Amino acid sequence: MIRVKTFTTTLQIFHTKKELDDLDRAVNDFLASGKIPAVVSVSDAVTTGSEGEAIGVIRVVAYEAPAAWREEYHERIDRRIREWGEEIEKLSRKADGLGAEARTKLRKQVEELKSLQGTAKEKLSGMRKAGEEAWGDLHAGAESAIEELRKAIEAAASKRKK
Repeated sequence: MIRVKTFTTTLQIFHTKKELDDLDRAVNDFLASGKIPAVVSVSDAVTTGSEGEAIGVIRVVAYEAPAAWREEYHERIDRRIREWGEEIEKLSRKADGLGAEARTKLRKQVEELKSLQGTAKEKLSGMRKAGEEAWGDLHAGAESAIEELRKAIEAAASKRKK
């Protein structure tokens, strides 16, 4: 995931070199302390006073989020998949109290949900094993599988409430 951090400094006449060095140091300290794996871009913009004179600098750093963010994401998605698994089990238990035709339909739907859940788990597992570069590519596929599972569970739950 790409994140952005902004740094600013004012510019005073005859102090610009020191202020720019301080700005560089602040950016470098941030990158070092956050264990940032990659910087995507850095851009500077000069702010001006009422007469067009330079009075400040804004530095924007776009960077790749540390791997810890990815692990938090994995844990959150894994927890969501487990919660949906509990919903699937509730639907499965509900099937036991239904008539033969309704039970057959619901069990078929439960099997489809379990298949979608399995696909989402596989995609999440693939993301966990992927290197940093491949992670981004796999992320879209995992999000798609998770969204498909979410919609299917919501649809199944809403049908059973009727």
